[in-house]
Amino acid sequence: MIARPAIILQPAGLAISQANVIVKYGEYTYWSYTPSSNDLVLVVVAFDSNNQEVKRWEVPGYRYTIDIGIDNQNKTVVFYMWQKVGVFENGSYPVSFTWEQLKIN
Repeated sequence: MIARPAIILQPAGLAISQANVIVKYGEYTYWSYTPSSNDLVLVVVAFDSNNQEVKRWEVPGYRYTIDIGIDNQNKTVVFYMWQKVGVFENGSYPVSFTWEQLKIN
């Protein structure tokens, strides 16, 4: 993980998440977004070194990423969501992607 740079990459129709970190994996950088329409969809976008979008993942039912974590033991990237779901408090609901799922090549 690295701190989010001052220049915000914001594809059309997406609003940047509140998370102040992004994930660097190989030559790609991964950002978290919510649709500007405020739909319940977590959108993760991978950008190459030229800031070009190369791949996008969408997970319905979630929005407002407030933090991103790396779980080295389970080889996952965890997006912590703001909303309350089940027994999780606001701001603690985890949505995980395996490293393999986020692999570009």
